[in-house]
Amino acid sequence: MNESYAGRRLARIVVVAVCVTMLAVPLASFQTSAAPKMTLEVRETWDTDMINSDVVHEMGYTGKGVYVAVLDTGLAPNWKDYFPADRIATDLGMGFREDIMWDEESQMFVETGIVYETSWIGSRGATHGTHVTSTIIGYNYYAPNDAAAGYPIPPVFVNGVAPDVTIIPVKVLSDYTIGVAHLSEDYPDQKMVFGTSRAVAAGIDYATDLAMAGYRPMIVTMSLGGPELSTYEQDAIDRAVRNGVIVVASAGNEGTDGMGYPGAYAPVISVGASGWRFEWYHPDKVAPSPTLPRYRLWWLQDDTWGYNDVVEDGLAEDVYIAEWSSRELAGQELDVVAPGSWVRGPYPGTPGYAHLPWWSSGWGSLVGFNPGNYYYVGGTSMACPHVTGVAALMLEKNPDLTQMDVESISRAPRSRSCPAPWRSTT
Repeated sequence: MNESYAGRRLARIVVVAVCVTMLAVPLASFQTSAAPKMTLEVRETWDTDMINSDVVHEMGYTGKGVYVAVLDTGLAPNWKDYFPADRIATDLGMGFREDIMWDEESQMFVETGIVYETSWIGSRGATHGTHVTSTIIGYNYYAPNDAAAGYPIPPVFVNGVAPDVTIIPVKVLSDYTIGVAHLSEDYPDQKMVFGTSRAVAAGIDYATDLAMAGYRPMIVTMSLGGPELSTYEQDAIDRAVRNGVIVVASAGNEGTDGMGYPGAYAPVISVGASGWRFEWYHPDKVAPSPTLPRYRLWWLQDDTWGYNDVVEDGLAEDVYIAEWSSRELAGQELDVVAPGSWVRGPYPGTPGYAHLPWWSSGWGSLVGFNPGNYYYVGGTSMACPHVTGVAALMLEKNPDLTQMDVESISRAPRSRSCPAPWRSTT
């Protein structure tokens, strides 16, 4: 073996912090042309209502002028079907990938130390970063299945927490193919998506360099994590914070086993996951029953169906902490929680990539099998971009806020009467 690898250390693989992909709703027939330009009605969802971001939008704050580097799997190849093109800084997008090797002696993957730049466009099998981005800026939504079930909702734009931020996609979680001899039952196709500490650190450094070049205010958001903090990540985070970059990360989905890293690193704003106890209820909070199936549009704020302003004054009574959301252990500090259960968003693929555009006029999703475009996904991965969006709203109002300022404001108790989007993160 090449002597340059003699000093290599065992790889710490950074895994995506998704709890579970829960329910798929496929779309209409395939078309190959770009999505038509049209003005869609804007709708809010249960999770944005829970953090009260719609009230802040009405006050004139939408995250305009703030940059958000989403360190994740990049964006799906068909990202223009979901997002306004002017919200994605394609000229600033970047990817980082480290080569890895299989060490027969230790029976583990090892890092080579070779990190190189790649495209920010993600693979067709890992669209996690697309879902994360959708929470921040919103997305186009249309599902013929809704109409088939008796709910003829036209195409709408689902509003994000900070719809006018500029997203910088930074792919640090990449596709790897592993040999049959090293295969686990979780990856029968021999394909895995993960990143290494060096790749994540390179992504953080890249965002910091952009901030130092004038692209600020800058937020780095990371819906990813692993069991320990590497010196590469620590150094990159410390440098980012020193240079005014706000760093937000998911806490992990390990429940009482504790938080993952880099979320558990003290300077990072760490995010756990909460849910709404009236999920799947019918209007007027009527519970599903054996004779009354779950209400499919509970997640979408819609005056037509009587589902508007789901969160009432008694916020604490409406919210639960997800069982799988990581709790802090001794020496760790969980800063905030935000909506992370049953979050609807674009997630083409799983199993396999079979894209059907939201704007298709056909009904192909109702005949034959197709994985669809939209999923409910749960995890602190989904909670993290909510707090990222809230931070962007803060920075639009006051671009001089530091990491400590944003964390302190996020942790401060808020009342329902206070028109601040971060009140539910207490």
